[in-house]
Amino acid sequence: MKIGIISDTHKKLGRAKKVIDLLVEEKIEFLLHAGDIVRVELLEYIESKNLKYVAVLGNNDYHLCNLVDKFNLVNEPYYFKLANKTWKLMHHPTYMFPLDTDIIVYGHTHDVDISFNGKNLILNPGEVCARDHGFSTCMTLDIEENKYVVTLFYRKIKTTEWKKRIKEFEIKGS
Repeated sequence: MKIGIISDTHKKLGRAKKVIDLLVEEKIEFLLHAGDIVRVELLEYIESKNLKYVAVLGNNDYHLCNLVDKFNLVNEPYYFKLANKTWKLMHHPTYMFPLDTDIIVYGHTHDVDISFNGKNLILNPGEVCARDHGFSTCMTLDIEENKYVVTLFYRKIKTTEWKKRIKEFEIKGS
């Protein structure tokens, strides 16, 4: 299963739409947003693409709390099961511990994190908004029978070319 992962879109709707379009081209089957969505128009855009998704509310999303019944918005940490894996989705890394799921996704820091300790895959897709680093970033996670394939996509602002880096991790005991 291929999952798209984004975070920290903030007010940058144009950049967010470019990321969503890229992930749709990559044929994702599910989308995770790790918070600081900010713009309701982004949620509407995601839904217009008929994407299955879940988005966790971040510290800049208080104004979206009244829309949890309209969109698939959740509070952190949010536990769920997808692709036969247990997941924890959060905005703030303060909810990281305990490491109690197969896959942990967080945002807030605007820094990319792709870590695997042999049991827990920890992912932060960085920042769509490109506020801190000048790059708009997102990732896909392919969950295969015996490995995780993480593809980081990044694009320098004011350019059109997406570049990518791929990391693979073997899942023991699969």
